[in-house]
Amino acid sequence: MNTFKLDGIWDFYFDAEGKTIADTLPEINFDTALSVPGCYDVAAPFFGKRGIGYYRCITRTGGSIRLSIDGVGVEAKVFWDGKLIGNCPYAYMPEKFCFDAGEYKEHELVIAVCNHFNKIYFSYYDFYAYGGIFGSVKIEELPGYCIENLKVTTLDYQTGKLRADVKANRFLRKTLPITFEIDGKTVVTEKFTGKEQSYEFSVPDFKLWSPEKPNLHRMRVTLGTYEESLNIGIRTLETRGTQLYLNGKLLRLMGYNRHESHPEFGAATPPSLIASDLQTIKNQGCNFIRGSHYPQRESFLDACDKLGILVWEETLGWDVRDHELFTREFLFKQKDQAKKLSDIHYNHPCIIIWGFMNETLSEDKRCRKIIQKVYDVYKANDSTRWVTYASNRYEKDICMDIVDIVAMNPYPGWGGMTEINSIHRIRPRMEELKAAVPEGKPFIISEIGSAAIYGHRDPHRVRWSEEYQAELSTEVCHTVLGDDRFCGLAFWHFCDAKSYLTGGRVMGLNDKGLLDQYRRPKLGFDAISAYMKEFGYAPDNKKEGESK
Repeated sequence: MNTFKLDGIWDFYFDAEGKTIADTLPEINFDTALSVPGCYDVAAPFFGKRGIGYYRCITRTGGSIRLSIDGVGVEAKVFWDGKLIGNCPYAYMPEKFCFDAGEYKEHELVIAVCNHFNKIYFSYYDFYAYGGIFGSVKIEELPGYCIENLKVTTLDYQTGKLRADVKANRFLRKTLPITFEIDGKTVVTEKFTGKEQSYEFSVPDFKLWSPEKPNLHRMRVTLGTYEESLNIGIRTLETRGTQLYLNGKLLRLMGYNRHESHPEFGAATPPSLIASDLQTIKNQGCNFIRGSHYPQRESFLDACDKLGILVWEETLGWDVRDHELFTREFLFKQKDQAKKLSDIHYNHPCIIIWGFMNETLSEDKRCRKIIQKVYDVYKANDSTRWVTYASNRYEKDICMDIVDIVAMNPYPGWGGMTEINSIHRIRPRMEELKAAVPEGKPFIISEIGSAAIYGHRDPHRVRWSEEYQAELSTEVCHTVLGDDRFCGLAFWHFCDAKSYLTGGRVMGLNDKGLLDQYRRPKLGFDAISAYMKEFGYAPDNKKEGESK
């Protein structure tokens, strides 16, 4: 069974007049070439333009195949030899398509990507809607069937006992042998007799996965002549009162929100940049990233698995307004995203929180029903992780009892203040918010921070200066991390990210990053690093035998 990526230089054509993608391909003169992964609207001649980009690749394969696309923006349709084989309706969401590719020969794959706003990615979202193919495109040649879904769950972290839930695709119509190997050792050899079956087994010589020791085991599953390999981590999450625990040990979250954004790459940041971002965060002593505000790529999650970075991953849906929020279409798409996301990324041990509907109308009784329904979809599909949404309704929020962790996005010391310096308001506001959270519920600050223009220095430490951001960041660390009532903190945000020239965004950037868009640290990042070092969060990088 062959598996290969199609990443590289593809033929490309841009239709500046295109508004929606048809179910049939028009006649296309592919007059240029672009990279996959890549965004077509980050450089000339398509910079900032909205329309339809057609990507074409000629590949040699045949028979039963599975085509995987690791995220597009904003939506796409996929054509094989001119025939529509599937849709990518949600920005950033990975998609997979199984189909008969025809006889073994050269075939034409065209992915048509539209970056116009739609009914799930609205024009007022405060992050740029890039157009392109964000992640790898992969083909697996199948023996006529495959495992459609494989979920590996830790049943007992103290004994290394796991359960594997296996679902075959619709083309499997006979009994086949199934084998599970862990690190090259066979742990299960049985028969697969139905469309869905579960198997329990213990991992020999198992090691636990944690941020401190991100141990991974290599699992290989063979069903007939079909094979699938993946990394798994043995770990268990639980809540005790207001505190979080991982593998029976107290867990406190500290880190950042992070956008997939870079001036040169857009949302298609390369693995080298992803790894550098994550290593920067880990070196500071942080253990947590909120993947705001959409599904993350496999390359990002793989790196988090290996580095021990904990992840909050969420569906696309940012501050949706009431005239869209309360439609059947919106609810369906949120539930559909939640099911897809928790299926396709289930086996990443780094993911500890599923999220949805950032800053929604959670003070409205009508919204309570929506939150409950999306929460129920997540929990029905994955009962092992925490589920929440990030709220900016604070004391008015009437949905905090539904979720596993209460999460809030307050901006004391920044938003709505007219004083030159409002940092003294942070601690009192945190006390007010603590009082609003239901007793016994874990409470995380999922966003907090202030803007700073890189290089803007001011002796008076006024707003927008690096000095003001540094002072505010230090006060937030002392207030939140110094109080056990908070189970976590995620600064908004890791690095400056492209938005729009509206809403007061200087240069079209959301410049609350602790690093600028090119990953140059501001004084605020250094201030957080100093706090982490002073209070023992930062790792000790000295070699064995060196004095401290």
